[in-house]
Amino acid sequence: MIRKLYALVSGECVADNPDAPQHQEVLLGGHLYTMIIKEKIYDWLQAVKMQVRTDLRINPAKVDFFNNTYFQNAYRKVNSDIGSKLSYFLATGNLVSKTGLDLQQFSGFTIVAEKLNFFRYLAHFRCIHRGAFFAELKTTSVRKLLPEAWGFLCPVHTPDGSPCGLLNHLAHKCKVINEPLDVKTIPRLLASLGISQSFLHTIGRPGDNVVMLDELEGLESEW
Repeated sequence: MIRKLYALVSGECVADNPDAPQHQEVLLGGHLYTMIIKEKIYDWLQAVKMQVRTDLRINPAKVDFFNNTYFQNAYRKVNSDIGSKLSYFLATGNLVSKTGLDLQQFSGFTIVAEKLNFFRYLAHFRCIHRGAFFAELKTTSVRKLLPEAWGFLCPVHTPDGSPCGLLNHLAHKCKVINEPLDVKTIPRLLASLGISQSFLHTIGRPGDNVVMLDELEGLESEW
């Protein structure tokens, strides 16, 4: 990374493009749904805690942490209907959150799957939207299909109009994985292709290209 910083300052390389797919990750529906459930449960626990504090301030004698009846009464005084909030999110696509969940939009998370034909219906489960925030930008750089996206995003299957380039579909053989893959054989494969392992006490030659594989680092010699 230090070599890359020096190369950037000296003009030998360009800055990383935040619109490149390698600098992005897919937010799956299950992940978003779990984040909402976690926040709603946390809000409910905070409401229960505030109710207990109120009881301690008004009438400490009735507060008994070993009495189930007291906690049942405390639960009834707070809104514990988390399911209705999740149903509202699925029905409207609007996110009601105090923290925002580090997201750049609060609406448009759900759509109605159109059943014009079978392939149109299945295409909804292969599409990826960049986000409603980028639809308001005047620049077109976020809509461009970069060369490194080939093989991952379909270069043709994107609608016309405002969502063009923002609503993309995965390529035929592209899959979104949520589990780590077994990459034990990749270092051996790279070594067979001429990649040499880099050590702390060695310094790569100017003609060497740095190859990063997770936490491993190697050098590809051009000599």
